[in-house]
Parts: sequence; structure tokens; C-alpha cells
Amino acid sequence: MPSTADWIRQIPESSAPAHHTHNAPAHALDSSANASCQAHQIHQTRQTHKDVQKKSTHTPRFYQPTHTAKSPIEGSAWEVIYNHLSYFFPIERAYIELGIAVFWVKKDDILGVMKRLHRLGYETLSDMSAVDRLADEGRFEMFYLLHSLQSSFEGKRRVRVKCYLGENEAIDSISSVFSLALWSEREAYDMLGIEFLNHPKLSRLIMPRDWVGHPLRRSYPLQGDESASWYEIDKIFGKEYREVVGKEQRDSTRVDEKNPRDFSRIDAIGEEGEGLYMDAAKALFVKNIAQAKKTLLPKRK
Repeated sequence: MPSTADWIRQIPESSAPAHHTHNAPAHALDSSANASCQAHQIHQTRQTHKDVQKKSTHTPRFYQPTHTAKSPIEGSAWEVIYNHLSYFFPIERAYIELGIAVFWVKKDDILGVMKRLHRLGYETLSDMSAVDRLADEGRFEMFYLLHSLQSSFEGKRRVRVKCYLGENEAIDSISSVFSLALWSEREAYDMLGIEFLNHPKLSRLIMPRDWVGHPLRRSYPLQGDESASWYEIDKIFGKEYREVVGKEQRDSTRVDEKNPRDFSRIDAIGEEGEGLYMDAAKALFVKNIAQAKKTLLPKRK
């Protein structure tokens, strides 16, 4: 049985259609000097974008993550889609994963691929975004999920298109093909800092317009950077009031035992500092007010 890697189809540049070769950019003919320069840039990007997200403090010693199985395109319902796309664009990889066909393309071909798939019948863009791989690989992994509702697409309704994008590179907007991308591309720009060419209004969508940084990057601190910590204070009062007002509390898991009004302990403090007693006949999470305060109502209110 061939391995999973054998199923992943890899098409070299030389197998692209003849009419594509004259459009190939000059940097396609990489020299060893350009390759070493690119490797150096990736190394610098990794150092700049260190992954600061929290990780599990314990990993089982013999744990091996399970990778999703990949099956070949050949012989599947998506083979006709693959053959059509590969005639016009070089497909770097193609396989079926989780019941969805996955096509890896070049970032410069993304708009043409979207137009071609839309004409074929994939008229709905279900989702699009990116994965931050700057710390490990010095690039983003873009993905687009398309869906067809036509009855003739039974068995091949979903297609995922992927491509790699460098940190300082821009990619064509597909909002002219799928209107959903008007919002999804703004979100990716806001959260990840990805530039989309020819977008009619590329601006922040979730964060304020004057926000600093991109919160979904793995190099962005979970509690926010300095600009985030002081954003409201600087916006309302000004930076000179930082010491007067104090730093904003953003830790949702914080517990202050010295603040009994907001962080009460059932076993020690009651209302207004009164002690509590626990009835052994009741569950431990059921509390009673101190006996001195207990009164019996003659009837239900």
C-alpha cells in the first residue's frame, strides 16, 4: 500500500501548460543565491514573530498526534474539477481530506482560480481566512472554502483552495467574485494584517481604526500589548493620566482574596462580613445565611 505522502499529487513547474510559461515571473528561475537569501529572510521572520501563545504545561510522553487521512483525487468525483483547473493553472498539490477536495495553488493565481471555480458551479464562499505560520515557516497559510448547491454536484459539493503568502506580500481580493469576501478579507486584514489588493474598502472590521497590532497573530500577547493595556485610558483621558487611573485589569481568571465584596469565599465570609454555616444535610454548594439573620415567613409572598 502506498503511503499517504504518495497520494499527495505534486506537479512540477515544467508540467504546467505551455501557454503559462511565458507569464512566469523572473524570480521563478531561482538561483542558489536567491534561495539562500530567502532562507535568511524566513529565519529573520521567525525571530521577529515568536509564538507567545500559551501552551499545554504537560504533554504525554508517548502521545503521537493523529494526522487526518488524505486520499487521491484520481477516481473521485472531484477528478473532473481537478483536470479542468490543472489545464489553466499549475496545481502544486491535490488530495481529498475530511471529505473535501483540497487544491494548493500559487498565490498569484488565486483570483483566476476563484473565477474558474465559480463558473464551474461553486457559487458560494463558505469561509476564508489564514493560519499564522510566521514563527515556524515565515508565512501565512491562506484557505478558501467553496460550496455548490447544484444537484449535479452531489458527491463533490465542497472544495478547499489553499496557498502560501509571505508576511510582506499582498494577495488579490476575491470580493469581485464572492461578496462574502468583502467582510472576510477585512477581518483577515484586521486580525492578521494581510493586505488584499483591489479591495473596495480595506479597513479594520472588529478592532478600532486606531488599534495597534493584529490580535490573531501568534506573536500577539494573550493579554494584549502595551497599546492594548492602556487603550481606553489613553483614548479617554490621555497618556498623562496612566499613573493616576492605573492599569486596566484584563485577566478574566484573576481572583483577589482581599476583596470579599467581589470575590467571596463561601466557607469564610457571608453577607456584609457575616460568617456562614454549612448544613450537613445539604449539598456543599448550597449556602445558608447566618442563623441570627434567619426568619420564617408566615406565607409565600
